[in-house]
Formats: sequence, C-alpha cells, structure tokens
Amino acid sequence: MKIIVSKLSAKVIETSSGTGISLMDKIGPDDLFWVDVEGFTQDFLNYIEKRFSIDPLTVEDINTGKQRVKVEDYPGYTFMVSKNVTKTGKDEFSYDTEEIFLILMEKGILTFHLKPSSVVQHSMDSIVNRADAIMKEENFPSMVMHHVFDFSVDSFFSALSDMENWLVSVRVDLLDFDNITSRELNDLKNIMSFISRARSEMGNLRITLTQHRDVMSLAQNDAIKLLSPDLSHDFRDIYDHTFQMIEALDSYTLRAGDIRDLYFTLRSAYTDNILRLLTLVATIFLPLTFLTGFYGMNFTQGFYEPGSSSIYGFYGMVVIMLLIPSILLLIFRKRGWV
Repeated sequence: MKIIVSKLSAKVIETSSGTGISLMDKIGPDDLFWVDVEGFTQDFLNYIEKRFSIDPLTVEDINTGKQRVKVEDYPGYTFMVSKNVTKTGKDEFSYDTEEIFLILMEKGILTFHLKPSSVVQHSMDSIVNRADAIMKEENFPSMVMHHVFDFSVDSFFSALSDMENWLVSVRVDLLDFDNITSRELNDLKNIMSFISRARSEMGNLRITLTQHRDVMSLAQNDAIKLLSPDLSHDFRDIYDHTFQMIEALDSYTLRAGDIRDLYFTLRSAYTDNILRLLTLVATIFLPLTFLTGFYGMNFTQGFYEPGSSSIYGFYGMVVIMLLIPSILLLIFRKRGWV
C-alpha cells in the first residue's frame, strides 16, 4: 500500500508519501487535504471508515470494485467512481479499465485505486503546477475531483483515435478488391471476428462514457453536494467531451457494421466471379463434348458420321472445334462476361 498526503496551505501544496497509516496523522482538523491510496488494504479502509465516518456501503463498494461510474451523496461526504482506459499493447481494441474511487468532503478528498494510475499522477502534477492560481482555497477538493474526472475522460480519446485509424485502414484494404487473392480473402475471416469483438468493446466504452456524462451533468448543474459551484463551467467542458466521444463511438459502430457488410458483399462477388469463370469454361466445352461424343458412337454397318469417309474429315472437325470456342469467346467478350 502506498499513501500520498497532499495539503494546501497559503496556495502551497505540501506532499508526503509513505506506506503506513501513521502518515494520516499529518492531517490536521482544519487542513485542506488530498489523500491518494494505491493498493489499499482492508485495515486501511476500516481506519478511514472510523476516522471520517464513512458509510459501510461505501467501504464495501471500494473493497469489492467493479462499480459503474456514479455519484452518491452521504451525510458529510459524496462518494464517486471514475473509470479510465489504458492500452495493453496487444491490438487496437485491447484495453484495461481502471477504477478510481473518490470520497469528496468539505475540507478534503480521498482517492483509492489498486494499481499505479497515470490519471492520478497527471492530476497531481496539474494541481501542483496550478497551486498558485487557486483563487479560493476551499475549492481545492473540488479541483482535485475535476482533474481526476477530466483526465479519466481524456484517456478515452486515445482509444477512439486507435479505433478510427484501424477502421480506415481495414476499409481501404477491403476496397482494394482487385489485389485481393483467394488466400488473402480467406484471411479476412479473422478481421470479421475481430470486428465483432471491436463492436463489443465499443459498446462497453459507450456505456462507461454515458455514465461519465450523467455524472458530469450533475456536476455542471451544481447537483452534487459539497462540490464548489465555482467549477461548474469546468465540468461543462468535460460534459461536452463525453458527448463528443459518445457520438464518435456511435459513428464507429456503424462504420464497423458497414465494413462487416462490405466483407460479405466482396466475398459473394468473389464467389460469383469463380462461378462465372467455371460456367464459361463449361459452356465452351459443351458443344465440343457433344461433337466428340457424337463422332465416337458406334453405329451399325452402313451408317457413317458426316465426313468420316473423307480424308479431310478429321481436319475439318479440328477446324470446327477451334471455331466454336473462338466464336463463343467473342460473344462472351462482347457481352462483357470475360
């Protein structure tokens, strides 16, 4: 467990870090503080529950995890859950979702997360850089909460950018139909299964962003207890970002569906081309097969096939068998079949 205690005094932030609960003794009754806890333990949650009079349901939500993005008001504090995504590096649609739990109080804020969080680190850096610009010190807890949600929502931009680039590249590859061989078209089956998973991931991201939007709607309308009304316009900006990304995800989902439909269309067209070629070959050989079959029959004595008694019959038949496919190919070419 890692604990970072940040206190704001005279627009100067003092930060202390450690691994023991004793670090919490640095917080005085009148201090404005931010306590960030990484890899929290049950003992620490029990300590927080007693010291700050936290409801057991809140402690249970933090300890259990897998919560939706939400805001809940309790006597003396507001409990919130934020989520951000980080790319795992496997492919364009492999992301890890991180939960950050926030307890907003009148003079401070507590944040909890299981793993090292880039969102929390960015928030700390931003708060430190803007410490001298804080107009009202009582806004400090609300500013921390704003930064955490702001960087959490912004983490989705990178994910959406990767999705858009992948969708564009796949569509370009599919439209280059003339250069797709049979083997490559078969390999595109993997893309179809990947698109199915991509649509599922897009749906999950949309749900999370919709939850963020609902929380930001409450924040911008001053509907969250203990949240400073001076920051309403800041939360409105995050609210706009969530709307922008939700609309983008809806567009990407439709485009992924279009790409899937395009694959099936191209697959059908490729099969039709093969069947057309085989049909043309069969059509050309049909009269040739008839002639060879006819002249290969054995009749009774006294009946002879036309030309069979002439020394030029064989050569005449060869010429006829060459003319028939030539004429058929010309007809097919004129009709645009070959």
